[in-house]
Amino acid sequence: MKRLIAGIFTLTTAVLSSNAGPVYSDGKTQAQTSYQATEQWYRDQEWNFDLFGAYAFTSRPYQSDRYLRTDHAWGGGIDANFMFDRYFGVGVEGYGLAAEDAVGQASGNLIFRYPIGQTRFAPYVYAGGGVIFDGSHNDDLVDRDFHHHRDSRGMGQFGGGFEVRMTPHIGIINDFSWNVLDGARDDFGMIRSGIRFGF
Repeated sequence: MKRLIAGIFTLTTAVLSSNAGPVYSDGKTQAQTSYQATEQWYRDQEWNFDLFGAYAFTSRPYQSDRYLRTDHAWGGGIDANFMFDRYFGVGVEGYGLAAEDAVGQASGNLIFRYPIGQTRFAPYVYAGGGVIFDGSHNDDLVDRDFHHHRDSRGMGQFGGGFEVRMTPHIGIINDFSWNVLDGARDDFGMIRSGIRFGF
């Protein structure tokens, strides 16, 4: 998983350093060309499907998060987004983390994306909420019998990052989010890197 995320960052850097295209001196021609180029890379009414690796970490280095019960965890997930136009959309996300116990999450988000000019580069921000579950369990001995309790909670998240399109239908995403849970020392940050398929 570490090598996957490192490889995606390296590939993103290589794509960003490539030539963005020719520059035109005529202002009207340049504006028209810029719109057509942006439309080619990022389209209205576009479906996006992502596969990503994830790294979660606590707000206090080397101190275990109370929900994850560790100071960091690796994982991965999928999400699906629908962009009403090139700028605004909605999405659903799910991921798993290999923490002290297996952690699962499902959420919905509002998305704002801003494709930049003739480039393949598009920063984005998102915010939403959902549920996180099976992050911990307690075994209570009652009348000589163990009772297992799983912990599921509502959560909010907000974050931002950027996408780079390698082709009109394949891109690379890198972002950071902050995940807010009820309770002290339960919040955690998460870095995602992955591949996006746009249709």
